[in-house]
Amino acid sequence: MLIHSRSRSSRRSRSRSRRMVFLSLLALVGLLWGLHELWRQGLLPVNQTAADGYEVTYTATEQVKLPEDDAPHPHYMEWWYYSGHLWGSDQRRYSFHYALFVINSLATWTVAHASFLDQASGRHYTAQRRTAGKPTTDRPGQFAFQLGDWRMAGGDGRDTLQVNDPKFTLNLSLESREPPVLQGGTGLLDFQQAGSSYYYSRPRMRATGMAGLPGQMQQVTGQVWFDHQWGDFRPAALGWNWFALQLDNGANVMLYDLFDRNGKTVLRSGTYTLHGETVVLTDADFRLAATGQWTSPQTGATYPMGWTIVLPAQGINVTVTPVIKNSEFDGRTTSYLVYWEGAVTISGSHPGLGFVELSGYLQEPGAP
Repeated sequence: MLIHSRSRSSRRSRSRSRRMVFLSLLALVGLLWGLHELWRQGLLPVNQTAADGYEVTYTATEQVKLPEDDAPHPHYMEWWYYSGHLWGSDQRRYSFHYALFVINSLATWTVAHASFLDQASGRHYTAQRRTAGKPTTDRPGQFAFQLGDWRMAGGDGRDTLQVNDPKFTLNLSLESREPPVLQGGTGLLDFQQAGSSYYYSRPRMRATGMAGLPGQMQQVTGQVWFDHQWGDFRPAALGWNWFALQLDNGANVMLYDLFDRNGKTVLRSGTYTLHGETVVLTDADFRLAATGQWTSPQTGATYPMGWTIVLPAQGINVTVTPVIKNSEFDGRTTSYLVYWEGAVTISGSHPGLGFVELSGYLQEPGAP
């Protein structure tokens, strides 16, 4: 009886071992398939070819509704994006950007990027984080992301930002006192083969709080541009020149020049907003030209650098100058993104401040 009992126990043990091996192999196959899909769609820390980015099957039809659409969506790609200028209590000037990306695929990933510029010294700092899943509470009309001691939360134009990094700290409260701007007039943009995107902005949010470098934290005030964009589109299939300009007369100008991986124009549009009234700009309504270029010593990417912008109907003829040229953000440790994100000054007919983003200028080996 003892021998039979041991035999049965041994068979049960071998059976459990086989089941464990089978389940482990099944999980490994699922993981490899998921990683393959993320790589194919350009979501792992490498850039993909243009052909891989054009597989979009969903056609967007609804319009943006606020504040409901402040909340996260189930679409493939979504981001919340802040860029701003800050003035310290000692008159020190800073600028920053803080962006959070959610990718909903076979696996869901959340990525956060932040940069901070001390304009007095010209020192530019970057930080980034990535986590599986979507670390946010589910509340109607709100978002609340928590990645460790980083936080991005808000809704209806009242937001909070927290970034705690060994190189810099942000702790800001934001309030929008102007109506949101629906890009394209309805908040829906067509990116042709790359898909479609919902898109609205809060172009002039008032910021208060604390910010600074280690040992130099101080009270700050400032103005921040906020963008929220989501849809079933493939950013890796596109490059872009993006301008968010806050003019001293109270006008806000958004311009975006999107192109495919071969440099062909996909969309050139924007908005001009003054006193709550928005005019949608088409390609024929503005002239945009680069005045120089800059090559990154870190990645070798060459970006246009310095611009002239003319909006004839609004009497705007300005020069846009980067505060510092070395404002590249290399996000390949958390995503496929390598882009230039920098503060700019505006001179000419309408002085002001702003931010420029340039993407699609790094050509990885094998990319067109």
